Amino acid sequence: MKDDTPGLVELRAGGLRWRLRRAGQGPKVLLLHGTGSSLQSWDACLPGLTPHFSLLIPDLPGHGGTEAFDDRRASLPRMAGALADLLAALGWQPELVAGHSAGAAVMLQLALDGHLPQTRGLLAVNGALQPLPGLMRVVAPAVARLAARSAWLPAWVTRHAAQPRALKNLIASTGSRLDEAGLQHYRALLTQPAHVRGVLDMLASWRLDELQARLPALRTPLWLAAGLADRTVAPAQALELARRLPCARFHPLEGLGHLAHEEAPESINELLLALRDEARDRATNPPCTAKS
Repeated sequence: MKDDTPGLVELRAGGLRWRLRRAGQGPKVLLLHGTGSSLQSWDACLPGLTPHFSLLIPDLPGHGGTEAFDDRRASLPRMAGALADLLAALGWQPELVAGHSAGAAVMLQLALDGHLPQTRGLLAVNGALQPLPGLMRVVAPAVARLAARSAWLPAWVTRHAAQPRALKNLIASTGSRLDEAGLQHYRALLTQPAHVRGVLDMLASWRLDELQARLPALRTPLWLAAGLADRTVAPAQALELARRLPCARFHPLEGLGHLAHEEAPESINELLLALRDEARDRATNPPCTAKS
């Protein structure tokens, strides 16, 4: 195990070298970032969470400082399985889990596959949980596969996407507004060809149809927080999902975009604290029942 930076740890589990952050004291909470990001996307939340929770925040495979799969097949079930291996290696089980964007899909896959037996609440922040519509469901992964195989595209991205104007346009396209520290996080990631290739690997393998079909079986309470200014994932998707899942609840986030946890960490922290409190009281509440 390697620990060079306070709070940051490198270790091997499930055949991968992982980078993760551990911080705080209290009930255990797992935080998962989205596609193209890293564990640092949760940094703004830490001051408000560490007094209340023991946090585990990993980089997903192929992202940030965590290795990619050798064969580059970063499917949703495989990503969740790798995280389950990490939790088992650490002997660590969360009471709550929060996932942003595609990290919410990984969170739900973990839960549905039985890898979160002690988890009493799930928080999806602008969860990317719906398959792409129509022909895009076929075309987008195919394009990502071609891009991932390219010898030059990741290097091209590192030269161009991290340029100040391009980066600001990219962040603005999410509906969020970040300060300079937030912009620097993504600038640093986009200068790493290995990270860019890991993102393309994930996009090339991503399928959500099976997850969608399994969601009605979820019995862990799921809170769906949706930034109403999100331009990446329509907030109406979270509202529709909350209406049809027996254990789901919709939480609108006024004025926030796709990177809501980076824009307004206090709003996400409040939800996690409220989810904790509700979980503590749940012994006297009836179980989830089907919605009409």
